[in-house]
Amino acid sequence: MQTSSPKPRADNVLWIASRFIVFGIGGFLVMLVCWATFLGRVTGGHAFSLSPLLSVPLTVLGAVAMLFGVGEWGRWAYLFVFLSIPLSMCLWFLRMFEHAGKEFGVTVPAVAALITYFLARQYYSRRKLSLR
Repeated sequence: MQTSSPKPRADNVLWIASRFIVFGIGGFLVMLVCWATFLGRVTGGHAFSLSPLLSVPLTVLGAVAMLFGVGEWGRWAYLFVFLSIPLSMCLWFLRMFEHAGKEFGVTVPAVAALITYFLARQYYSRRKLSLR
């Protein structure tokens, strides 16, 4: 007898989709905007900037909202994945790789997020094996 996985209910799918849109995408936008204004304040390049006392906690709050939005609440190592994006953007905003071109500056946050994602996955897979 073949068992099939139960089909998700429509209200459950609607909750997952709305949670992803509101908290996942919303948290991503909050995280990036607050971090960009923080860097603008530090580098003096932006006319509009938030106070560092407000923008840094809002950046972390955006990352925590993303954690909830993607359904990984309680797996705190994934915060490093989300926070690696704005932290690696420091290199881009501070023009540390200006000689490498604009394409390189865009890839730095993506590579940082991929590396920390694989490290977090490895951490949780090892942890899962040790609990058995």
